[in-house]
Amino acid sequence: MSRLPLVSSDDENADPLAREVLKGVAAARGRSVDPNVYRAVANHPRALQKMVEFGTVVYFQNSMTPAQRELAYLTASVTNECHY
Repeated sequence: MSRLPLVSSDDENADPLAREVLKGVAAARGRSVDPNVYRAVANHPRALQKMVEFGTVVYFQNSMTPAQRELAYLTASVTNECHY
């Protein structure tokens, strides 16, 4: 259970910016479900917006090939002993 309320893109009471960003994330991912990390950060809509902008630059707007990008992610996960 989350300690923060999870904002939903279809919640009419949610901040309009949060709803807009969450809908954009879902569209970019090709899913109608909002990932929980984004839903939690949506409690602060500007932080969510900046997080998505940063992720877009890191993931899509770089000079690495997809294989290089995946290797960087895996290396960081192993270094940080991530178990997921």
